Amino acid sequence: MLVFAKEKLVLLAMPKTGTTALETALAPRSDIAIRNPPNLKHTPAYRYNRFVKPYLEKCGLKDMKLICVVRHPIDWLGSWYRYRQRADIDGHHHSTKTKTFVDFVNEYTKGKPAKWAKVGCPTKFLRIDNGEMIVDHLFQYEQMDKLIKFLESRLDFDVMLKQCNVSPNGDLSLNVSTESKLRRKRPEMYADWNAAKR
Repeated sequence: MLVFAKEKLVLLAMPKTGTTALETALAPRSDIAIRNPPNLKHTPAYRYNRFVKPYLEKCGLKDMKLICVVRHPIDWLGSWYRYRQRADIDGHHHSTKTKTFVDFVNEYTKGKPAKWAKVGCPTKFLRIDNGEMIVDHLFQYEQMDKLIKFLESRLDFDVMLKQCNVSPNGDLSLNVSTESKLRRKRPEMYADWNAAKR
């Protein structure tokens, strides 16, 4: 999470949306950079609203606008699947090394997925507890150039992104029934991604 006080902007770091690359490029320009541990770096909107926003307001930072990136649901899940194929977690309960991407997506769509497919939900990341979307500027990961243009304009700063934290390669093909199930069980993920298109 990055805070830009003068510009009244807060960049939330949804996992698997290029946040490490954005942090690397923007942290030197930010006023507050929360990069570690991961549960602080990836503070969702509801926690920001409950804990961070009141603190910032007490420090005189009011009317902050939230920015966040969302990724196409299949690509987002694919990044998690590939990330959990890393050799350093072989045999761990989060590893997907012995699973196909179809297995992963089918398990993810269950009400209570197994630990290896439990990766959270972008829709919940963007909302407060009552379900209200509180992110002011939503960008598609696939349109990163538009986010960069927005940030450069608002921050008066050249943003140079470098690839960071890239997941290993993996087969991300889905059959029609699994893709249809994902659309049926998680329509809000597709709705948020479509809403972010510019």
